[in-house]
Amino acid sequence: MICDICNENEATIEFTAVAGNEKKTLHLCPQCSRQESEKQADATGTKLTPGKVTAAKNVNVVIGHLTGTEAQKSPCTGCGMTYEEFRKIGRLGCPQCYEAFGPSLRRLLKRIHGSDAHVGRGPRSPEAGSQPASGAAAPQGLEELRQALHAAVDAEEYERAAEIRDRIAQLPGQEDE
Repeated sequence: MICDICNENEATIEFTAVAGNEKKTLHLCPQCSRQESEKQADATGTKLTPGKVTAAKNVNVVIGHLTGTEAQKSPCTGCGMTYEEFRKIGRLGCPQCYEAFGPSLRRLLKRIHGSDAHVGRGPRSPEAGSQPASGAAAPQGLEELRQALHAAVDAEEYERAAEIRDRIAQLPGQEDE
């Protein structure tokens, strides 16, 4: 999301101001957030003392560690790509990027796909036929298969849903259903 004030930087802070019955929400980059905080402090007469500034910085560092933003700032050791660059381009630069941005990628995949585990088919090799890829963790449990079936139907992937339905039918004790 882009900053509502400068319209250039990525907004990482949501700033909400309430005046009377009116609520105004801004999405801000760190620079504009500092400026907006200073304006609000001047308007309310609250002056930020050095102790309050230090405490606020410490809170931001803790929040950064909890959300993983500190790791996002460090570049990949393999190609030098930053997480910000990945978000803009949409592609990782090298295999080491998966390790460098691991927690952030997992959150992103979980938000986009609903899971951070691969559920679909893997690539086929000429000898293997339609075997799943060796690195892919295919769902084996009945509950996982049912979730995959619902996801396939919701995505209108009826061929994949039929395959999952057949796999459920092949499970022991599922012949009656």
